[in-house]
Amino acid sequence: MEALATALPSYEFDSWDTVDPSMRQTMEMETQIMSGFGMIILLIAGVGILNLMLMAVFERTREIGLLGSMGMKQRQIMGLFLLEGVWIGVLGALVGCLIGGLITGYYERVGMPWTAEEYSSLNALMGNRIYFDVTVELVLQRALVVIIIAALASLYPAWQASRREPAEALHYV
Repeated sequence: MEALATALPSYEFDSWDTVDPSMRQTMEMETQIMSGFGMIILLIAGVGILNLMLMAVFERTREIGLLGSMGMKQRQIMGLFLLEGVWIGVLGALVGCLIGGLITGYYERVGMPWTAEEYSSLNALMGNRIYFDVTVELVLQRALVVIIIAALASLYPAWQASRREPAEALHYV
C-alpha cells in the first residue's frame, strides 16, 4: 500500500481489514474452523497409516521371522518398519504438494470466481475473484507435519514387528 500511496498521492488507500473489521473476525473464525478440520483429516490419515503398517506387520510375519533368524536385531527390524512408514509419509506429502501446488498455482493466476450474497462496500472493492496466496514455507510446514504423523503412526507397528520371536514367526501360517 505504501508504494501505491507514494505513486498516487492524490488518492486515499486503506487495507481491507480496517475498512470492514467484521471481515477480519470472519476470516479468523474461518481459519480456526479449517484448522480443526485439518487436524481431524490428519488424525484420520494417521489412523489409516497405523492400520496399513499393522497389516504389513501381520502379513509379513514370516519375513520378520526370517530376518530375525538371520541375525537382524530388534532395533534394526523396528527401524526398517519405521523407515517404511516415514517413506509413506514422504511420498504422500510429495504427491499432496504436487497436486495442491498445481491447483493453487492455477487459482493464484486465474482467481476463483466469487460473488457475495450480501453486497457491501468491501465487495465492491474486492471484485468478483479471489486469488490464492500460499507461501512455500506454509507448504513445507504442512508436508513436515504429514511426515511426522506418518512416523508417529508407524511407531507402534514397528515396535510390534520388532517383538516377534523368530522361531514363532517362521511357523506362522
